[in-house]
Amino acid sequence: MVSPAGTGRCFPSDESGFTLAEVLVAMTMMVTVFFALYAIFDTSVRILRYGNDELEALESARLGLERMEREIRAAYPHDSGTLIDTGGRYEISFRNRPESGPPRTITYSLSGGSSSYLLRNGQRMAGPLDGPEGVRFAYCATPADCSSSMTDEPRTYLVRITLNARVPGETDATRTLATDVLLRNR
Repeated sequence: MVSPAGTGRCFPSDESGFTLAEVLVAMTMMVTVFFALYAIFDTSVRILRYGNDELEALESARLGLERMEREIRAAYPHDSGTLIDTGGRYEISFRNRPESGPPRTITYSLSGGSSSYLLRNGQRMAGPLDGPEGVRFAYCATPADCSSSMTDEPRTYLVRITLNARVPGETDATRTLATDVLLRNR
């Protein structure tokens, strides 16, 4: 309301606005809401990061297992009829015959150390794996008759491969992937 003298001054009783107490209460409530939103955002980012780490570790192990499966299935016999040169619990060595050129030897093994990796001819291929039990090979005459070491190579018709992929993070988790590979050229 304008004063009768026409000066344009308002009376103090007509002024509207927030008191200091109201402003402090509103700011306290806003800060509390922002901290709650930040906590939710931080938790979401952590969960997403863990999920991505798990997905990446499993994808790496799955791709390594698929390549190993293809190459073992295509193992090519030597002149003596031998398909698998070395058949141990943690290592396998065999020959493949490329489209052109001489046969080449392929060796899959497990690197040493706490963070073990699947190696193909000494080069890192998949991992990290779960320590000394990261990869295991079993050699079978039938799916029910497997042993951890190859005792009779001519009777081996199937190789059972187990990969234990380690998912790094706050709590290391292990995921197991397994497959049976029938030796095509047996």
